[in-house]
Amino acid sequence: MLRKNMLFCVLAMALISSTIVSAAAPVYKIALVAPFTGSGSILGEYIKNSFAMAVDEVNAKGGVKGRKIEYVIYDDAASPATAINVVTKAILNDKVDAVFGPNMSSCVLAVNQIAKDNKIPMMVGATSPSFGYDKIGNEWLFRLRADDEVKVVNLVKYAVENMKVKKPAIIHGSTDYCVVAKNVAIREFEKYGIKTVAIEQIKEGEKDATGQLLKVKRGNPDVLVGLTHEPEAAVVVRQFRQLGMKDCDVIGFSAWGVPAFTDLAGTAAEGVVAVQGFTPEYKDAKVQEFVAKYQARYNSLPSDPAQAYYDGLHLLKSVIEKVGFERVDIQKGLTEVRGFQGVQGPLTCDAKHNFTNFSLISQFKGGRWDIITAIH
Repeated sequence: MLRKNMLFCVLAMALISSTIVSAAAPVYKIALVAPFTGSGSILGEYIKNSFAMAVDEVNAKGGVKGRKIEYVIYDDAASPATAINVVTKAILNDKVDAVFGPNMSSCVLAVNQIAKDNKIPMMVGATSPSFGYDKIGNEWLFRLRADDEVKVVNLVKYAVENMKVKKPAIIHGSTDYCVVAKNVAIREFEKYGIKTVAIEQIKEGEKDATGQLLKVKRGNPDVLVGLTHEPEAAVVVRQFRQLGMKDCDVIGFSAWGVPAFTDLAGTAAEGVVAVQGFTPEYKDAKVQEFVAKYQARYNSLPSDPAQAYYDGLHLLKSVIEKVGFERVDIQKGLTEVRGFQGVQGPLTCDAKHNFTNFSLISQFKGGRWDIITAIH
């Protein structure tokens, strides 16, 4: 009996010892900041799912330079004020080593200085041109998707050169993402000598755009350019169809090219052309591999910006494997990324700290996106 008790004690001590060693083993800790409530909440699940999938893939192969990746999820509620609170908590209280997100441009503008002050890498999927490195000079901030300037330029180019648009009207949201896009669209149309016949705004959360659309209708446009977030896009296109403007095409921004829009818009989305950063229909081998893994794990299809956060985690791992864990080395290493193969194609850090300029032009037909062209 005594020998049995001693054996139990030895095994128990071994287990405790193992636990202590495991608990003390260094990890690389990342904050994932995204909207799980609020106006951008529809994207939070895609971001979390793809990020978790990437982390599990890295950890299954031993982690990064022998350290497992640990992450903490924070809900910024798509609110700049909340984003400031959670990013501050993540860096100062929870001692994370890197931050992924926020995903809303207004939140990034609110918090990027916190990352800069604390010298911590921040990798975001937000797309407003407002916070490019060429404009704000924050060396710690990097973007995982093409910025909106690129997408709007491509959108206008396609509208003018392929759809032969001559009288565009614009409806846009009120956030930084939408207002900056509107300004770029006006500028790009003017380069072709084309003046917009109407410019109207729908505020985030607004459920009725009839008044704005009636003003658009009076301008007799040949295309309606939609530069809003997903819920407002659905409101606009449904009411636009109800007004019977059958001779006017609709071309939308990146938020108009995702299931979050088409699910809400229903049949009104049929025929809409959109510029996209990602769609699971794109027949690229890397995209299809990502889609298959996501679908097997979550029994659903991924949507933009899921691919960006998946790419970002693998990209960060590759940099750490080259330069180690010192933040200043990681920051420099990120600026030196050239041709990293991601779901979004070859990723290269440009002068704006953007890793990609990839975009698609697609049309929604029969319940799916029909890809017209891919632009690198």
